Amino acid sequence: MSASKEHDVIAAMVARYIQQRGYELVAFDCSLDWLFGDSFRLPPSIIIHRPDVLGVRDRTPFVCIGEAKTRSDMRSARTRQQLKDFALASAGKTAAACEVVVGIPSDCQTILNNLINSLGIAPNRITVIAVPRPLLEERRG
Repeated sequence: MSASKEHDVIAAMVARYIQQRGYELVAFDCSLDWLFGDSFRLPPSIIIHRPDVLGVRDRTPFVCIGEAKTRSDMRSARTRQQLKDFALASAGKTAAACEVVVGIPSDCQTILNNLINSLGIAPNRITVIAVPRPLLEERRG
């Protein structure tokens, strides 16, 4: 599966999880956005990075930032900066200002955990959705 198709499947899984958490999807940057209803606008930038998914609800945390990462994204400087920015946005005074959900291929869990630790991000700042590898493989036949 191409990196962009893999990214879109992971983003769709993140969006589904965000919906299950009670958020309404308001912005979505993915070719599979049609799975979730009407067309969406692009998410706004959080600090300097635009997430893949943005959800809102009427209770705290009010906002959920969703991001999809492929295997090739795991070691990029952009991913490091995005995780720092999104974790910073989630750090409120008395409660989390927002929830952050990152979707990854399931076999990248250790890499992401090590990255989060190396950035000094508290583990509870980011929820990780591990997408099973078979869902990310090309179907033949």
